Amino acid sequence: MSTTVTTPEELIEVLEHPRANANIPIGEILLTAGIISSNQLTEALKAKSVAGNGSKLGKIIHKLGFATQSDITKAISLNLNIPCVDLQQFHVETNVTEYIPANFARTHSLVPILKHKDKLIVAMEEPTDNDTLRMLHFMTGNMIEPVLATPEDIELAISKVFGPADDEEVLKELPAYEEKEELAEYQAKQLAEDKPTVRLVQNLILDAINRKASDIHIRPKERDVDIIFRIDGSLIPIRTVSKSVLPAIVSRIKIVGGMNIAERRVPQDGRTKIKTHDKTIDLRISVMPSIRGESVVIRILDTSAGMKKLSEIGFSKKDEIAFRTLVEKSAGLILVTGPTGSGKSTTLYAALQEIVSSNINIITVEDPVEYQIDSVTQIQVNNATGYNFARALRNILRHDPDAIMIGEIRDAETAKMAIESSLTGHLVLSTLHTNSAATAITRLLEIGVPSYLVSSTLLGILAQRLVKKNCPHCLAEEAYSENIRESLQLGAQELFYRGTGCEKCHYTGYSGRMAVYELIVINDDVRKLIAPGVQAQDIEMEAVRAGTQLLTEQALNVARQKLTSLAEVYRVRLN
Repeated sequence: MSTTVTTPEELIEVLEHPRANANIPIGEILLTAGIISSNQLTEALKAKSVAGNGSKLGKIIHKLGFATQSDITKAISLNLNIPCVDLQQFHVETNVTEYIPANFARTHSLVPILKHKDKLIVAMEEPTDNDTLRMLHFMTGNMIEPVLATPEDIELAISKVFGPADDEEVLKELPAYEEKEELAEYQAKQLAEDKPTVRLVQNLILDAINRKASDIHIRPKERDVDIIFRIDGSLIPIRTVSKSVLPAIVSRIKIVGGMNIAERRVPQDGRTKIKTHDKTIDLRISVMPSIRGESVVIRILDTSAGMKKLSEIGFSKKDEIAFRTLVEKSAGLILVTGPTGSGKSTTLYAALQEIVSSNINIITVEDPVEYQIDSVTQIQVNNATGYNFARALRNILRHDPDAIMIGEIRDAETAKMAIESSLTGHLVLSTLHTNSAATAITRLLEIGVPSYLVSSTLLGILAQRLVKKNCPHCLAEEAYSENIRESLQLGAQELFYRGTGCEKCHYTGYSGRMAVYELIVINDDVRKLIAPGVQAQDIEMEAVRAGTQLLTEQALNVARQKLTSLAEVYRVRLN
């Protein structure tokens, strides 16, 4: 397979050597490289035939889940003999952005990366798009040299190189208002629909999506407004704008979210969906009045994002086999526990992926529906109309399900119905807010579920947390206090590592997140302990005797592999 170029020097050297078109079919390249099998290639070619002449085999192979986007891009690079650039490592010259307007770059999914002699080198998703190449030549007055990059890398590069400058231009066009001015409803509406406002909010949301942010915070201060993204669990300051443009931004967001733009004294919630690059993005919006102005938080949910497989969650081989065995049962209750944002839903969806091909009827009841699965009946609860988890569960039992996923067990009624459903021959998967796996059992008993029902239906409990992964580009030895060493019972000479912060990780020292966990499989010895008044510690000790590794110890093993920092282990520890 083709290798990617990471530096301007490498790219210039590659471009200055004559290259002939390899003209090897993409499917053949992927097959030869061992990325896809002959059966997968046959299936993809059939899907392409059904889709018609305009379809591209690479996109179909990626959509079927047979190869990553990076694999497809490298195959296209070999097919066309065009260099493939890793934009996450490549240093883009900032002065080349003046050749191409930001809107054009976003619309055509391309970014200028280098000016060499009389050529402007442009990273593109579709380097054979001759119409776009001609427009670029006319627009810039330069010869255009197209190179390949993945769509995700191009989007991220556009946000980084065009975002701040583009927003500054937009901000100059926005009308300014003093904080003490009270806008009439028609003024607020006019502000929200002005082109500069629409463009600014659109750029802000696209920038957050491209950077894989989970939330956008618009936080007013005394004299200005901070725009902050939550990326991999960390709040990353993006930019600061004048306080005078806050009314325009908030008014636009309220219209997008279907809220009352004239109401500024009470909190409001809204939601909307947007489509970008074949992805459906669900936006959940919260507007809250504060003493310094209205504060906004936008939660970003990619409902069409690719789901993880069980093998990608982070299980050890032994625990992956154990959890997979639980999921393959025909009846019983499986619980995933942990606080909000600990990856519980991701694990449940991975479990559903294991059984979705078993020719069974799967129904989910969720709030919200985070991922969409074609072969699964998914139900969204609506608390405003009284359609909660318990009521939805009563209805779906009449819909002949084999497996049921309940987004969350929040009360005794839902818990009892989940238990009874598993007792009557259904596999039930759900989440519970408890700190450890063992305390999930005591919580069920405390809210009134009879102990004999818990012991007869419960199959297993997974407690998990998300820890931030060390950035591999700035890894260094980690200093930690004596207090942490004693608390985690570490040896005096043990070394741990963490990222020190660099451009690749937004100077946080971390890049991405991974799950750490403890898995209790309910065996006969654990079942005997499930009775009124049982202590979680007793269940835990019995589980450890049966081979369970507790979450804190598992997180320490991850840190010993330099994948996360000791500070992260200390943050998520359970004992």
